[in-house]
Amino acid sequence: MKKFLFIILSTFLTPVAFSQNGDRMNTGTGVTRFENRKQEGYYNITQVALLMGNRPISEQNPNYYNDHSELQISPSVTMINGIMFNEQWAAGIGVGYEIFDRNLFPVFIDIRRTLWDSKVSPYFAVKMGYAFCGFKKTHYDNLSLDHEPYYINNAYYKKNGGLMVHPEIGAKIPLSENADLLFTVAYRHQKIKSTVKQELSIHRTWEYKANMNRLSFGVAVMFR
Repeated sequence: MKKFLFIILSTFLTPVAFSQNGDRMNTGTGVTRFENRKQEGYYNITQVALLMGNRPISEQNPNYYNDHSELQISPSVTMINGIMFNEQWAAGIGVGYEIFDRNLFPVFIDIRRTLWDSKVSPYFAVKMGYAFCGFKKTHYDNLSLDHEPYYINNAYYKKNGGLMVHPEIGAKIPLSENADLLFTVAYRHQKIKSTVKQELSIHRTWEYKANMNRLSFGVAVMFR
């Protein structure tokens, strides 16, 4: 937790340091060397990030299961298309592709606020939506799992996604009149579900639900 708070604090302090240097490049009117920057209308953000966190692991031993966790680092690529209402507020719709123990395809709304838009600026964003997963079940003769029923034969297995919430903070640095570079730190809360069905003389079904909590670090380019 202390490391996370330090990262957040650093994110806010970095723009301040840059902005002080940026003032030296200002023309005296409070704007950067880039003139005629669009502050309303269409924008696009393409982001690459790494999501990091622990995931539970269950190992089968001769007489018992050993439960522990391991660090999981998952790549994420997202794209947002939206509208800037003014130099501070913007909203859009995003899609993405992420790799965990399953492939997720998030679809979400994105609401963001920039403190100022004329130089290096902190911003806040919230992404909320649903992450889709596999659209079909797969049959296994022998299936080993990290959750109940742990081991089963002749069964169908299906992985599902779920609701997602993704609050984000970052710093936006002007690259040109029509582009910005974004550095981001975020927290992901993601729900997932798995379903196991054994179709023998007696049909049995198991459902496994879990929450994935991940810390995200990313870089993005915003076109306007």
